[in-house]
Amino acid sequence: MTADEVRTALRQKLRDRWSEYSAEMLQRPPSEIFERSDEIAAARFCYDQLTENLICYPTEYLEYLLRFQDPLSVVQDQWISEQDVDYSDEFEHALWTIQNDSTAEQDYPLDPEWSPEQSGPSLC
Repeated sequence: MTADEVRTALRQKLRDRWSEYSAEMLQRPPSEIFERSDEIAAARFCYDQLTENLICYPTEYLEYLLRFQDPLSVVQDQWISEQDVDYSDEFEHALWTIQNDSTAEQDYPLDPEWSPEQSGPSLC
């Protein structure tokens, strides 16, 4: 297969699988869809990357993915496993930035019934 044929075949396989996956998700109860939002976001990210940026990836990677009935799930599962990282330091940095930047006070409404004296001790 030529590089263009590989890309065309993979793009079609991905589109077919995305349609099936979307239909499967929409059959589930809203609470389950909500609980699986990380999985759905990963699937969408992988689908977008592979369909919109196929030309950016080496043909041998794409050709390898064609071996699978569901290449989207293969990539999605790997992507999810690579996202399994402890973000606690980054999250604390985000909280620090919110407090020290103070732009949140202009961008979000403040609770008029809360005062700093009501805050409790840290649990960590």
